[in-house]
Amino acid sequence: MASDPESVNFLDLACLFKIGEDTTLERFGSVINASVFDAANITGSLKQKGLIDFTAYYPGPNSIVVTDAGKKLKADAEAKGAEPLDGLDEEILKQMSGGKRLPAELRSTLNIRAKDLAFRIYKLYKQSLLSYELKNGNVELMLTEQGFLKAKPAQAIHVPIPPTQNVQAAPAAKIQGVEKSGMAVQQDTGAAEIGQMASELKKPKRGKGRMVAAAVIVIVIVVAAVYYLSTQGLLPFTL
Repeated sequence: MASDPESVNFLDLACLFKIGEDTTLERFGSVINASVFDAANITGSLKQKGLIDFTAYYPGPNSIVVTDAGKKLKADAEAKGAEPLDGLDEEILKQMSGGKRLPAELRSTLNIRAKDLAFRIYKLYKQSLLSYELKNGNVELMLTEQGFLKAKPAQAIHVPIPPTQNVQAAPAAKIQGVEKSGMAVQQDTGAAEIGQMASELKKPKRGKGRMVAAAVIVIVIVVAAVYYLSTQGLLPFTL
C-alpha cells in the first residue's frame, strides 16, 4: 500500500503509464528517457508509494509489476480524463501559456495537492490540450495548438465606429446649406441686377431728349439765318 497516496505527482503517473507487461527494471531508464541513477530513484519512489513492485534477482532481468493501487490510480486518472473542462483546467492552461513548464511550478502557483494536479494535467493530455516529455528524471509540459488557442481565445477587437450617418449627414447638411445659401445669394444678386436694369429702362432718358431738342433748335436757327441772308442778297443763292 502507498505510504502517502496524496503525494503522488504527475511524474509518478506518467511513469506508471509507461510500464508494460514486458518492462524490466534494467531497461526502465530507456523507457522513461532517464539515466540509470534517475530511473533507480523513480522506481524506488513508485515502490515506496505502493504503485509498483519488482523482483530483485541478480543479475536480472527483473520485471516491474503495477500493483492494485497503481492500477486504481491509472483507472481514476482515465475517469478524470473524460470529464469536461472547468475553471481550474483553464487556469492551468493559462499558467502554461504564461511560461510554466513543470508540474512543480504549477503546483507552487496554484497551491493545490500534487495528486489533484496530476489528474488535471492528465485530463488536459487526454483531451489533446497539452503534451509532455519525460527527460532526465523529470517531466516537461507543452501546450498543443488546441491548448494554446483554448488558453488564449481570440478576442474580437472592438473598434469604436463613429455614427457614420450623423457624421456624414452633418457635413452634407452643411455643404448643402452652403450651396443653397450660395445659390440664394446668386439668385438675389441676379434678381437685383435685373431689377436695376428694369428700373433704368423705365426711367425717362432726359439727357438724350435734351440733346435732340438742342439739335433741333440749332437747325432751326441755321435755317432761319440762311433764309434771311438769302433774302438780303447776301448769299449767292436763294431759298
